[in-house]
Amino acid sequence: MWKEMSLSEFISRTASADPVPGGGSIAALTAAQGTGLVGMLASLTKDKKGYEDVWAGMATAAEKAAKQAQHFLDFIQKDVDVFNEYMAILKMPKDTDEQKDARGALLQKAVIRATEVPLELARECYNYIKEAEYAIDHGNKGATSDGCIAVLLLKSAALSALYNVKINLGSIKDEVLAKRIAKEMEEIEKGAAKKEKEILAKVTF
Repeated sequence: MWKEMSLSEFISRTASADPVPGGGSIAALTAAQGTGLVGMLASLTKDKKGYEDVWAGMATAAEKAAKQAQHFLDFIQKDVDVFNEYMAILKMPKDTDEQKDARGALLQKAVIRATEVPLELARECYNYIKEAEYAIDHGNKGATSDGCIAVLLLKSAALSALYNVKINLGSIKDEVLAKRIAKEMEEIEKGAAKKEKEILAKVTF
């Protein structure tokens, strides 16, 4: 539903009082846009004279980008689904101890899910920055700026997704799980920022 929506309608819904799509969905859209730019840079290189040595690599990169962009768009629905699931559980009755226990257990599962989805998105964004680096390093110099924007968007998407991790992390009662998530979150934050800096430092116009 959501990824089939027109861009105009999607933005209008985002700007409305409706809680979905929210920040997590926007992070997913941003990731897809960045990936699309990687695909564009690769596509502008795969058959261009003077880049024959990387035609095969760029053809693969372009194909991968097309699939990955759609995959990132699927996170919009995932984000909406986990939010709606959590909100539905909040409305469950809590008049008796049994109801409270059942509701509490389901809420824990829901909050973990609401943490894992954006963490997965952030992880994939961070990993995909490497594809952008390959395209920038070996791609059509006339579209290098698009590759740079792709890196900026992918890093932004990763860090944006992590805010949804942070807001839910404190509600996870499993301390071992919470610590593991916090550690990975920190690794992604530092790694994405470092990788962005390294890639952009190599770029000259």
